[in-house]
Formats: sequence, structure tokens, C-alpha cells
Amino acid sequence: MFSSNHPRRFSKGAAALILFLPFLSVLSFDTERELPAHAVPPELEGVGLEEKLGNHIDTNLSFVDEQGKQVRIGDYLKEGKPLLLTLVYYRCPTLCSLYLNEISTALKELNLQVGKEFNYVAVSFDPKEKSDLAKAKKEVYVKDYGRGDGSGWSFLTGNDPEIKALSSSLGFTYKWNPYNDQWVHVSVAYVITPEGQISRYLKGIPMDERTLRLSLVEAGNGKIGDLTDSVALFCFQFDPSKNRYTLYAFNIMRIGGFLTVVILAAFLFRFWKKQNSSSTV
Repeated sequence: MFSSNHPRRFSKGAAALILFLPFLSVLSFDTERELPAHAVPPELEGVGLEEKLGNHIDTNLSFVDEQGKQVRIGDYLKEGKPLLLTLVYYRCPTLCSLYLNEISTALKELNLQVGKEFNYVAVSFDPKEKSDLAKAKKEVYVKDYGRGDGSGWSFLTGNDPEIKALSSSLGFTYKWNPYNDQWVHVSVAYVITPEGQISRYLKGIPMDERTLRLSLVEAGNGKIGDLTDSVALFCFQFDPSKNRYTLYAFNIMRIGGFLTVVILAAFLFRFWKKQNSSSTV
């Protein structure tokens, strides 16, 4: 006969064994087996980003805005305003919506206004998407932004040749995954100067508001922003590895050296003035 306590002890033992199984699997892993150093899943081959800082995009590329009107990329670079540009697709069920939400959050925190100091343009890289989808997206994000009348915002669609020309000049590569009926791509925002030059790549999620602001001010060549931004750009330098601006030690030392000279000059002037007044008595 089994004791009535046996089932309880068995349950505890089974639970302990189940909890221990993951550790057994780790211990049994072949540590000598090596995976290929640069192994890339097949679905990610041909997808990524090649930074082309300083490259000029073709400002004559033609797209269709959310109203169904033909526009050129250059139309958003007038009046000396920099451009914040993203490549997305409007039917994206996950990454694009999350990324656009992050951009919207950063724009709301920004002390620069879309349409006033800079423009924002989203371009769909799916040639099947049309202006009705673009219009719906714009309405959502302009309403969420809550500032201005929506000018300076544009959500574009286009034909495959123009889309590929723009994405190529930006170093952005993507591809269709037939297994889940989605585009595979990375999330990047591009800061473009009024001359059409790629000034900054802002990668990943979340988007840092200060990094976005300084990137736009830098791209605007001092025409937007205030004195605080100019001082910040002198003291901070963009670090691509951290995807944000970090303290620039050399310029900090220059400021320190300048302040030392000023303080020393003030001390010597005061000393000279005191000595001079003593000698005239």
C-alpha cells in the first residue's frame, strides 16, 4: 500500500524536476559548437541601413501627398527649413505604428514646431499604398500633435522607381516577406538640410527629444533654435554608437581654458588697479 503522503511528495518532486529542466538543458548545451560569426536569418538578408552622411538626396523625386497632389521632395526644403524624413508603410501592423508613435511623442516634447521651424515627411515604401491611407495617417498624427494647422506635415505615397531611388540615396534597404505578408525593414529617421544633404541618422526606438532637437538645429545651420541650442551644440557632439549627443571633451576644455584666462585677467586688472591707486597716494 502506498501511503497517502506519497502523492504529495511526488507532486513536489515533479515540480522540482520541471523547474530544474531548463538548467539541465543549459548544462547539456554543446559549448564547443560554434555558430557562423555573421549568420543572418534568410528573412533578414538584404535588409538594413548603410549610412550615407553628407550624401544629397534627389530633391526632384516626385511623389503623391495625402490630398492626391503631385509633389517633389524639394517642396519641403524651401525657406531654409530642415526636414525630418521617415520611410514607413501605412498598413504596417507593428513596427511602423510604434515608431510613428515614438516620433509623435518626441515632436510634442520639442520646443520647435512642425511647419514653423522644420517640416516632417513620411514616405511609404509600399508602392501599392495610395493617398487615402496617407490621409488617414496624417489626420491621426496631426490631431495627436495638437499644435498648428497641420501645415509642414506630409504623408506621401509613390511609384516603385521613385521609392527605390529615395531609399537607395538614404542607404535604406527593405524587402517583402511572403510568409507573413509584411515588409521587413529597420526604423530610422533622417534629418535633411535645406540643401537636401543627409545630416543625421536617428535610429531605433525610443527617440530622444534632445537628440532630435539638436539634430534639427544643426541641420538648420543656425537659422532655427536659440542661444541655448547653439551653446549645447558647441559642448555636445553626436556619438553614432550611442545614437545621441554626448559631451565633447575638447570644447569643454576650451571653455575651461577661456574662463581661466578671463578670471586671471580680472584678478590681474584688479591687482594692477589697487597697486596704481596706492602709488598715487
